Amino acid sequence: MSFVRGVYAVAIGVLIVLLVIFGIQTFYPGPERGDYPSWERYREALAPYHSNVFLIVLPLGAVLAVVGAFVRGRKSIIGASLILGGMGTMIFGLTQYHLDSLWRFAGIAATLVVLILVGFKVMPAMRRDPDI
Repeated sequence: MSFVRGVYAVAIGVLIVLLVIFGIQTFYPGPERGDYPSWERYREALAPYHSNVFLIVLPLGAVLAVVGAFVRGRKSIIGASLILGGMGTMIFGLTQYHLDSLWRFAGIAATLVVLILVGFKVMPAMRRDPDI
């Protein structure tokens, strides 16, 4: 992959992640700090919010990465971008602050499985076609 194509793929991948992050903030905002008189009550209100964000974002990232793995031909740069954006989106889902350890563990395992499956799909094609 040429340098310019690589930068292009990374730029689209980063913009996908930013679109997801700001989409969540816009359409599913978290609880306001001012609504809760104590820090502990605010943390309790954040816990379900972060769990919901995780449950929305992790599958979305997986879908993006898998779709990217199946994009072929002249659109290979778009496929690479979708894979990068999907992986970044999944990582964003794992960074939710008040996420239970079990959810975080399961999310990391799912992210790793998706990454390995996408790698099996994409890597042989990269050996045949260095422009992917």
